[in-house]
Amino acid sequence: MSLGVLGVCYLAVGVAIALGAAVARRLSSAADAILLVGMWPLWAPLALARPAHGAGAADDPRERELLAALARAKDSPLASVLPDADNARVLAARLREAGVRLVDLDAVLARPDFDPAAAEQRAAELAARGAMTAAATAQRRVRTLGQLRALRERYRAELDEVHELIAQLVAQAELVRLQPSIAHASGELVRELVAQIEGLDDLFAAHASIESGDEAWRRPQEYEPMAGRSG
Repeated sequence: MSLGVLGVCYLAVGVAIALGAAVARRLSSAADAILLVGMWPLWAPLALARPAHGAGAADDPRERELLAALARAKDSPLASVLPDADNARVLAARLREAGVRLVDLDAVLARPDFDPAAAEQRAAELAARGAMTAAATAQRRVRTLGQLRALRERYRAELDEVHELIAQLVAQAELVRLQPSIAHASGELVRELVAQIEGLDDLFAAHASIESGDEAWRRPQEYEPMAGRSG
C-alpha cells in the first residue's frame, strides 16, 4: 500500500471519528474537529471521554494547546524525542485536571464565607470574649484558607510555566526545521516540559492533604454555630 493511500485512509478514519464525536456532542468547536481529524490517535480518546458538550463539560484550552504543540513538533526533527501517543494523552489529562482544580479553587475562594479577613476578625472576636475553643477553631480555619490561597497561586504559577514551555516547544520545532542538527540538543526542552507537567502530581498531593485536614472546605459551613455553643 502506497503512502498516499495510507494518508487517505488515516484522514478517512479521522473524519469518521470526528463525525461520530459531533453526533455525540463531544466537540466544543470547529478547532476540536480539525484536531480530531488530523490527530485522532492522540485526540480521540480524550474527546470521546468527555461529557457531552453543554452537559457541564469544561473545555480546557491547555489540553488542546499541549496536544497541538506535540502534533506540530512531530512533523519536525524533534519527533524522536517527543512522548508517544499514550504518554501524551496522560500528560494532557494531567494538565486538564490541574486547570479544572484551579477553576474550582477560584470559585471556592470567591465565596464570602471564605474571606480570610472576615475569618481573622471572627477569630479575634471570639478570643476577645473568652470563647477560646471556638477561637482556636476559627483560627484553624484562617490557616486553612491561607493554605488554599497559596495552593491556588502554585497552580497558577505551574500552569503559566507549562504554557511558556509549550510556546517554546512550538518555536523550537520551527527552528529545528531550519537547523535539524540541533534536534538532539532540543530534547532537553521536551524533558523539561514533561517534567513540569508530571510535577503537577505534587500539587495534587498537597491539595489532597489540605482537603483531608479540613474535609468540609467545599461546603459553605460557617463556624458561627460552634462559636455560639462555646461562647
